[in-house]
Amino acid sequence: MMLPVKKFLITVLRFHGDVLLITPMLQAIKRQFPDAKVDLLVYKDTASIVEFEPRINNIIEIQPSQKINFLFQIKNEIFLWKRLRGYEYDFALFFTTQWRLALIGRVLKKTLTAAVRDKKRENLFWRKSFSRLFPEAGSNHIIERNLMALKTLGLEVLDEDKEIYISIPNKTIVSSSRLLETHGVHKKYCVIHPCSRRSYKLWTKEGFVSLIAYLQLKNVQVILTSGPDEKEIKYLHDIEEMSLGKVVNLGGKTNMLESAEIIKGASIFVGLDSVASHIAAAVNTPSVVLFGPSNHVNWKPWSDKSEIISRSSHEDYCNIHGDKEGKLGLCLCYIMPDRVIKLVDKILDGVG
Repeated sequence: MMLPVKKFLITVLRFHGDVLLITPMLQAIKRQFPDAKVDLLVYKDTASIVEFEPRINNIIEIQPSQKINFLFQIKNEIFLWKRLRGYEYDFALFFTTQWRLALIGRVLKKTLTAAVRDKKRENLFWRKSFSRLFPEAGSNHIIERNLMALKTLGLEVLDEDKEIYISIPNKTIVSSSRLLETHGVHKKYCVIHPCSRRSYKLWTKEGFVSLIAYLQLKNVQVILTSGPDEKEIKYLHDIEEMSLGKVVNLGGKTNMLESAEIIKGASIFVGLDSVASHIAAAVNTPSVVLFGPSNHVNWKPWSDKSEIISRSSHEDYCNIHGDKEGKLGLCLCYIMPDRVIKLVDKILDGVG
């Protein structure tokens, strides 16, 4: 007798990195239910990072609330509720805390649902919208929190279920190889992704320039990458000019998966708290990642090949931001280039 196929809905209404960090859950689900159908509900344009993930059956994209007309949003929400209810999910997991998710939780009456227990949502309406709640990350990594959600629903999680993964199609491997060849990349190279969605997570341009000069002395080619945002592209252009053009600037020239393939081929990756650093972990590339205001315990790359630099207790506030450094009172200006170079040198010596 064939057992009915289990249906899962995973909801992550945030950024590319958050979407990538749910991939360990897919292993746990498929190990227990090999024929399970898994749908993903995400913001429009963030699905590209898992576009070719074979363990996801359907990707549903929606717009952030503030980006569409209110009446149009109500119409879209009602359509979405009907659509999701029609799929008849067995399980639904919600990893962000938008109020619209509470309404979805209430619509999925026949589904076993689990949502994050967040300090911002300590009220009866949120708690009663879902079958169960799971704790925030606390002192654990976000991936561990995500897997805890499965346990909340009574599913088993093993150590082997904790691998982050990104699927890169053959056509992307070919296009990335051609791009590198076009720009004369033929030797050991380092990918530097000096951008982040938040300005307070940026390191100094001068710091990156010092690192680039060191890598050139080590005969390591430097590739700069960024997203398509014009500010990021301008930031890379400034670094390129300050480095006297001795870099391969791919700012805005690659899509998400092409960047992943290029990072995969690198001897080392250097970046900030951004999706690119999580990609480096997913493709198993050694990395050095700089953290400022973000909690690196929660958000560091999920890899034992990643070296993290965060504020040391003896380091002073920078003279640029003073007591108003970034979102949480921390910026990256305090990180001196020699700290980064020391870790980069350690990794390069190890990879030969």
